[in-house]
Amino acid sequence: MEVTKKDLFWNYGATFMRVASALLIFPLILRFLPAYDVGLWTIIIALNSIIYLLDFGFFQTFSRAVTYIYSGAQSLQKKGFDSVVESQEINYSLLKGLIGAMRNFYGLLSLLLLLLLATVGSIYIEALLKGYEGEPLVARIAWYGYGLMLAFQFFTYYYDAALVGRGMIKRSRQIIVVSQSLHIVVSSLLLLGGVGILSMLVGQFAATLLNRFLARRAFFDPNTKRELGGVKGERTFPIIWKLFYTAGRNGLASLSQIFSNRFLALFGALYIPLEVMASYGLSKQIVDITTTLSLVWFSTHYPKLTGEQLRRSIGSVREIFVTSQIVVISTFILAAVATAFFGEWLLSLIGSSTHLISSPLLAILFLASLLEALTQLSTSLLMSRNEVPHYLAQSLTAAVTVILLLLSLHHLKWEVWALVMVPFAVQMLYQHWKWNFKVMGELKIGLNDYLDGVKSLYKAIPIFNHNK
Repeated sequence: MEVTKKDLFWNYGATFMRVASALLIFPLILRFLPAYDVGLWTIIIALNSIIYLLDFGFFQTFSRAVTYIYSGAQSLQKKGFDSVVESQEINYSLLKGLIGAMRNFYGLLSLLLLLLLATVGSIYIEALLKGYEGEPLVARIAWYGYGLMLAFQFFTYYYDAALVGRGMIKRSRQIIVVSQSLHIVVSSLLLLGGVGILSMLVGQFAATLLNRFLARRAFFDPNTKRELGGVKGERTFPIIWKLFYTAGRNGLASLSQIFSNRFLALFGALYIPLEVMASYGLSKQIVDITTTLSLVWFSTHYPKLTGEQLRRSIGSVREIFVTSQIVVISTFILAAVATAFFGEWLLSLIGSSTHLISSPLLAILFLASLLEALTQLSTSLLMSRNEVPHYLAQSLTAAVTVILLLLSLHHLKWEVWALVMVPFAVQMLYQHWKWNFKVMGELKIGLNDYLDGVKSLYKAIPIFNHNK
C-alpha cells in the first residue's frame, strides 16, 4: 500500500479546511456572540468526546482490519496477525462480513447515544442553564440538535474507517475539503445574518450529510459492489468477538485520552463560569489544531506503516516513526512561537471579547499536548501490530486523572489551572515516557536515524531540492 505525494497533499488540505473552519468561523463567533454563548458552544462541541467513549477503540480496530484485508490477509486474528505476501488477493467474503459487523455495531451504539442524550444529557444541560444569561430555548435546541447530528455521524462512522483502512487517503480527504467548505460558507453566512449560536449547528449538519453521502459513494465503487454482491459475507458476530479482544483493550487505553483531554470542558463547566471557560476553550482549540496538524504526516502514512508491519519491514516502520516525531516537534515549536507573538494581537484585531489564558499556562498547555502527540505516535505504532500492551496503564491514568481533577475543582478552586496541570502531571508519571522509550528501544532508533529523517524532510521540500 503506497502513499503518494497527492495523498499527503490532500491530507494536509483536509486538515487545513478543518483548521480554516476554526480560523474563519471562530473569529465570527467571537465577534458576534457574547462570551456566555462562546462558552456554551465550547461545552456543546465537547459532546464529541462521547463518540470516542462509546466507540471504545473499535474505529481504529475496524480500520486496521480493513487494511489487513486489502493487504491480502485471509483471516482476522484476536491478537497479532498472519504475515502476508504481495500476491495474495482480497478476501471479499471476509470484507463483506466486516462491513456488516461495523454497520451493526455502530447502529446499536447510535441508539445508545440517543438514550444518553435524552437522560443524562437532559440533566446536564438543565444544570448548566441555571447560570446561563442567554435564551434557554435556543440553548436547548443547540444542545439536542448537536446530539442528534452526532448520533447520525456515529451511525455512519464506519464509512471513515473503511476509506482510511483501504488506503483511499486522497479521496477521503477530498471529501473532507468539500464538506468543510460547505460548513464554512453556511455557518459564516448565518452568523453574519444574526442567527447566533444555531449558525454552527446548521453548518455542521449540512457538512455531515454531504460528507456521508460522498464517503459511501467513494468506498462502494462499482467494482467493490460487484465483488461484494457475488459473495456471501462471513458471520458478523464472530468477527466482532474476534476484534473485541484488541478493541476492548484499545478502548480502555483511549479512556486516558478522553478523560484527560476531551472531557475537560464538560467537567470544568460545572465549576467554572462560562466566560472563563470561553478563554480556556479558545486556547485549547488553538492547541488542538496544532496537534491535528502535527499528526497529519503520520496519519497519512499509517495504512502503509500497518502494511509494513504485516511484511515485517522494520526499517520502513522505523523511518515512518522517526520522521513523524520530527514533524510533530517542529509543528508544535512553530505554533507555540506564533501564538505567543501574534495571538492576542490577532484577537484584538478582530475585536474579540474573549482572550487567551495566561502565557505561563498556555506554554504548559502546549508542552502537555506535544508530549501527548508523541505518546500517541508510540501507542499507535504498537496498535498497528494488533496489540495493545498499554491499555491497563492508560486506564489507571484515566481514573487517577478524573479523581484528582474533580477534587481540585471542587475543593481547591484552581479553575483553569486544574484543567491544564492535573492531566499533565498524571500523564508525566508514566505514560509520556514509558511507551516512547519502549518503541524507540524495540526499533533501535539512534541519533543517525533522526539526522536521516531531517535530511529526508529537507529534501522533500521542492525549493531545497535542486533535482526537482
